[in-house]
Amino acid sequence: MAKKSNQKQLSLPSDANPADDLEKLISHLDTLYEQGLDCVHPVTNEIVTDSQYDGLRRQLQELRPNSDLFATATASEFVSTNLKVVHNPPMTSIEKASHENLEIQETQLFKWISKTVQSAELSEVDQATRTIQGKSYKDEPISFPESFFYQTYKLDGVAIALYYENGKLISAGLRPRDGINGEDVTEQVQYVDGIPAVLPTNITCSIRGELICKLSDFKKVQKALTLAGDKLRANPRNHTAGGIRQFKNPEKTKRMRLSFVAYSIEGLAEPPYQTEIGRCEFCKQVLGVPYIDAELFRFENLQTLEDSISKLDFEVDGVIVGVNNLVQQEQLGRHGDPVTGNPKGKIAWKFREEEATPIINSIEWQTGRTGKLTSVAVFDSVRLAGTNVSRATLHNAGFMERNQITIGSKIAVRKAGKIIPKVIKVIDGQGKPDFPKDCPSCAQPTKLQTGGTEEMLELICTNQECPAQNISSLCYFLATFGVLGLGESRVTQLFESGLVTKPADFYQLDIDSTMKSGLTRRQATLAVAAIQMIPAPDKLANEMLEEAILLAIQSKKEVPLWQLFASFGIESASKSAGKALADHFGTFQKIRNASIEQLELVDDIGSITATAIVEFFAGHEADINALLQFVEPTASVSEGNLMGKTFCFSGGFPEGKKHWEKEVESRGGKCVSSVSKKTSYLVAGPGSGSKSEKATRLEIPILTTQQLSEMF
Repeated sequence: MAKKSNQKQLSLPSDANPADDLEKLISHLDTLYEQGLDCVHPVTNEIVTDSQYDGLRRQLQELRPNSDLFATATASEFVSTNLKVVHNPPMTSIEKASHENLEIQETQLFKWISKTVQSAELSEVDQATRTIQGKSYKDEPISFPESFFYQTYKLDGVAIALYYENGKLISAGLRPRDGINGEDVTEQVQYVDGIPAVLPTNITCSIRGELICKLSDFKKVQKALTLAGDKLRANPRNHTAGGIRQFKNPEKTKRMRLSFVAYSIEGLAEPPYQTEIGRCEFCKQVLGVPYIDAELFRFENLQTLEDSISKLDFEVDGVIVGVNNLVQQEQLGRHGDPVTGNPKGKIAWKFREEEATPIINSIEWQTGRTGKLTSVAVFDSVRLAGTNVSRATLHNAGFMERNQITIGSKIAVRKAGKIIPKVIKVIDGQGKPDFPKDCPSCAQPTKLQTGGTEEMLELICTNQECPAQNISSLCYFLATFGVLGLGESRVTQLFESGLVTKPADFYQLDIDSTMKSGLTRRQATLAVAAIQMIPAPDKLANEMLEEAILLAIQSKKEVPLWQLFASFGIESASKSAGKALADHFGTFQKIRNASIEQLELVDDIGSITATAIVEFFAGHEADINALLQFVEPTASVSEGNLMGKTFCFSGGFPEGKKHWEKEVESRGGKCVSSVSKKTSYLVAGPGSGSKSEKATRLEIPILTTQQLSEMF
């Protein structure tokens, strides 16, 4: 529950109704714990230890033994959402072959098939029974055994791995970016259709597949949302991704109507199959788990499968083609890292992206925080990837100029990743773009200028005091600073009322002054609490929250040096630049006073970025001085028992890699992403792969997390 010891007796906010106060306090601490935050008392601002928390629950047990809170998790029972399911072997993605004309032989798919056949270790029987398939690559016929390749639909869902021990489900984790440290959704999957808690046979294995929302179920979800007056879901995949991540209340997953379809089984000691098609049949017939159908590959079947997707009750975006024999598939190896790289024995042939061809009725412009104007094409509604679309980004002025896009142009629109509509090209009706001469936000003049490349033309607002730029910059400051719960609409309200024009103004707000913007007292209280970064303020009653705000306002906000720098939003100088500058200079004042030449000595800081930094500090001196009255930048730890040592983390860790990196950095150590001669230690978890091999080759010590902990 807590990170440091503090055995003082906790005081309650009032004595009027101690049971009510206890419930509010425990509920507040439970919320912080579920969010993976430090369990801080909302009034005293002190860490609540495990023993203190247990004491609060005992007090509540005496005062209100039937409290609903006793049905919730306790400090000893709750499994934090920060815990990870370590996937071993890692969950990797598959190489993609974009949609191709199958009559054109020199394509990604044909190239992969030809290369795979040449690389595979075929037995003498296979060699003798090769079948000419009637297709060729670069005028050479491609021949292979009739049963050599398999094909199956590529589901468009959320990848997950289920882990069974002696036939019982023990854990479930989503596929993460690194393929190893997956979000733990063990509690949620009990409410997903098609996932058995117990298998019909006593085996230990992992079953991998996709979480989906069937199209028939998705219609029911949308209907229920419509009747409730709630916002509709964009598409089944987005709905599924959100539906499985019900960490605060896993039972909500039941209402999401999610299903599971398997595509692989891993870890069986003696698998009773040798092929992908055999694995499919074993999963369906023996285990009774839904499994995506697999069949022998035929070139002519690809188009048939694509033409049949309208008859399916689930979304797919392509076909997986792979080597059927599992031993041969494994022998082909992986691209890049031998453990985490994409398998060479499979490829995903993507279907043609759905496209619409509307005519632009109007073009809307919007000014961003850096003064750049972006445009959006508005047209009559068209259907794309399951949703109605009437707007699509036109990117920047350069894109419009090159493609001669104007009102009346007929355009091709696709959904990038089935989510974001974008204009691909102009089909007809080209014309010279009519760029606005005045900013849509402040009505001041605009100008065209060359962007980062010769071809990139940008339209910018010339007014440094443009409200749109200021509001966007203020929102960016809050987001980068780590302030949650204060969105653009609230910031706009505060800005338009004259209460906030620069970052420092946020910290001069109290509840009464914030109400002058038109907010109710509760709204103003929550807004100030968000600015003061009081955790989970909506869980606290007004009286308790106002006390916490008064205490928070009295002290400066400590923020890491790199994060303060990044919050300024200097173009081309974001978080990575902030970290590099903090490591190099050590203090904010030294960064602020550095010349262009001195900044260029820092890794990853070029002349353009260095110039932008110097110009920013010169032009915003007063605003920065005002902010420093309320904010204290803290440099990286300059001393500690790990000072001067460099660590690289590789593989999976139940607590997550960031947890261990934070522990190392708090003790003065430095964390890097790759192994080199300068690396002091490699900390390896399951799936470490090539980094462990390189560390061994360079004679760099390899540690477990237990050995690392002993160094703290």
